[in-house]
Formats: sequence, structure tokens, C-alpha cells
Amino acid sequence: MTTESIDQASPPVPAAARRAGRDHPIHVAASQQALFCPPVPTSMRAVGLPFSFLTDLLLKILYFNGNMVGRQLAQLACLPWPVTAEAVNFLTKENFIATTGARSQLQDADDFSEGLEYIVTGAGRERARETLELSQYAGPAPVPIQDYVASARALVANAVVVQADDLRKALGALVLPNEVIDVVGTALTARQAIFLYGPPGNGKSTIAEACAAVLGNPIFVPYALYVHGEVVRVFDPVHHRRVESAKVIHDLRWTMVHRPVVRTGGELRAQQLEPAFDRALGFYEAPLQIKANGGIFHVDDFGRQVITPREILNRLIVPLETGMDHLNIARAGTTVSVPYATILLLSTNLDPSELVDEAFLRRVRYKTLIPDPTPEAFRLIFQRICTSRGVHYDDQAVDYLISKHYEPVGRSLRGCQPRDLVDQLISTALYLGREPELQPDLIDRVAHAYFADFRYAAGLVGAPETAEA
Repeated sequence: MTTESIDQASPPVPAAARRAGRDHPIHVAASQQALFCPPVPTSMRAVGLPFSFLTDLLLKILYFNGNMVGRQLAQLACLPWPVTAEAVNFLTKENFIATTGARSQLQDADDFSEGLEYIVTGAGRERARETLELSQYAGPAPVPIQDYVASARALVANAVVVQADDLRKALGALVLPNEVIDVVGTALTARQAIFLYGPPGNGKSTIAEACAAVLGNPIFVPYALYVHGEVVRVFDPVHHRRVESAKVIHDLRWTMVHRPVVRTGGELRAQQLEPAFDRALGFYEAPLQIKANGGIFHVDDFGRQVITPREILNRLIVPLETGMDHLNIARAGTTVSVPYATILLLSTNLDPSELVDEAFLRRVRYKTLIPDPTPEAFRLIFQRICTSRGVHYDDQAVDYLISKHYEPVGRSLRGCQPRDLVDQLISTALYLGREPELQPDLIDRVAHAYFADFRYAAGLVGAPETAEA
């Protein structure tokens, strides 16, 4: 078991500010300012955790990491030293930890005890093992659930109005009909669920990323929550991207992240929509929709999950209609309510009429088809990809591609194909020692490799032509 890493994006809090409890933010660009900024806790009361829980947490951190200087212990717990020192003094008096003397050079105005090295005693090791039988959580100190509820309410109350130009800019190289952009933008402004359907490869996943980019400024996410004696881990490096350039003094139990896009596909299970208790580790993992608060919860390949579309909707119908999600913390024997501050985005390439009924369509108010690109849009996408890859674009070469490898077999145009084909053409040209150009022979090589003809494997057609070296 290792400890969670501390917030590397946050600068050290000056000692004077830590003691006086001042929260003087360093200048941050307007685009990087969060709506909710948790202040630095200046007392045990402000931390909001039971004293016994905090002392046990510090003991476990020290137990797992070995000898540590006081300042390091406070950093791993993501707490100011004045607060940490109170718990450290108690552990020392109870003979759970001891000091080996000064081992670190003090900074200006630092407390002397910050530079002392601490070790776990025999009694401390015994106490740590007892505590670890209940929970092996030894990361940043959790945030009280009521503080997280306040942050989620701030996200709901301060929702931004999405502008059409901003959304088009965020969509970048995607070429989409205006009516699609308008439906998505309106849904984001209304903070309503969105249902995207249509053939694969036309940008549904990219749209989800773009949606998060226009939802507003970065947000603060807690590493973990304290809920009636239980720890629920929230921060997930898979889904949360820290704002590395942000420099603002805040409660280090929170970290500033870009608006999250929590994506799940066919692997989604019902358990992932509820707090998941790890019996081995003794703490909970937050459900996916909570990790997505402030951003997008994207259920990709909707209809291909182990659970049915109806089961997904039944789980999320109350949050969608009431704006509150109810989480069952079974080991604590309680249920807590948390504001639902995410936008559900469903995308599928299956026939919607086979997946959903009228009740579903009524509750997911915004629906739009993501169509195949027209030949003109396909050429525009191709041109943009060639420009970004440094390949000379040629309209006649794309006409050749369409006339030879699309029209004869009735192959549909897809928005992802220009990117894939150009990337493969560049790799093929490098392999052959040639310049990457839209030449017919290179196009044929790439098309034969990309558009596999499985009819030949089934014996339905003759062998495909082999490109000459």
C-alpha cells in the first residue's frame, strides 16, 4: 500500500499565511479561476474531521512511509502544519510516535517541530495494524461531505451560457452540420442530457471532449470524502486532469482540474454507478457520475453494456429529474444526497428505436443524429488533416480515392477516415523511403490495408489485387 501523491500543482503555502489562516490567492488568469475555492483550514474545527480519525490517518501515513520529517507528513496528509502538529503532539504523548531530533533545515517562520523527524514506536505499530484492519486508506485527508455538497451546489448555481462560436471553436477540425452544433450547444446551456446517435467514426466521442471544454473554468475536486466515518475516494487520475499552471492558495485536500469527461463504454456495470466498497482496502470508490460532477458523463456505445439501457436510465432517472443523487454508504448504514452537477451524454451507433422507448425519449430531451459527412465535407476534413500533417492536399487525389475505393462497393464516407488514411499514408511512405504524397499508388496501398475485404476470407470473391513495391 502506498500513499496518494500530494498536489504537485499547488505551491507551498507561506508559513505566515498558514499560521494566520490568511488565504491570499496568487494571481491566476481569468480562464483558470475556479468558481469554488476551498480556503486553507486554520484549525482542527475547520478541517471538519474527528480528531481520532485524523490521528489514525497520520499514524498510517507514517507507518507506510517510515521515518518522516514533520513537514513531509503534513504534505502527504495535505494539511497545514499547525493543524497537523496538534495531532502529532497527541500521538507523541500517547507514545505512538517519537522524534529522533531535527533532520531538516527550517524555512523562515517555520515551527521548530516541522523540522523534527518522527518514527512509529512499537505501540504505534500495533495501533496502526489495528486501524488498518478497518481501512487501509493512507492518502490526503478527506473532505467532509457537507463541504463537497457546497462545492457541487456552486457548480449548479453558476452554470455558464454556452456560446455558439465557443462551441464551434472547441469542436476544432470536426465538420458538422449547423443543426447538430445548435442542438448540442442548447443542451449544454440548459444542462440537460444529450443523446447522440448515428454511424460510427463521425466524431461522437470528440464532441464529448468539446462539450467539457466550453462548460466553464476549472473546478476543485477533493481527493476523498469523509462520510459518517467512511472514506470515499473521488479524485481519479484516469478521468481528472490537473491544471498544472494554476497557482492559487487553497485547501490542499482539493486539487484544481479541468472540467472532467468521464467516459465509459461496453464495460459499464451497475456497480460503477454506486459507491463501490473495496473489502481488501476498507474504503469506497465514488461512482462514475460523481467523478464527472462539473463536466460530462459520457456513456459511449450505449446499448452494448452488460446492463440494459433501461437499467442505466432507471439508475440515473432521479438525478436527471431532481438534480440530486442519492448514494448508499452501506457500511455506515446511511444514504447521503449530493447535487447532480454533471451532463449525461449518451452515444450509440445502434438503431435508437431498438434501444429506447417513449419514456426514455421524454427524459433525454436533446437528441441529434451525427450523420456521415457529405462528399464536400469529406474533402474539407481531408484538406484540414493534410494541412495539419504537412502533406500537400490534392482534390483530384481525393476524387480518385472516392471513385475507386468508395463508389464501386457502396462504401460510406466516415468523418474519421481522412485522419486514418493520411496517417497510414505517411507511415507507408516512410517505410518505402518516399515523400508522403497523395499519389494513386500510395492511396491504393493504404486503402487495401485500411478497408479489409472480409468477403475474400469467406470465399465470396477472388483475391484482392496486390500493390507492387
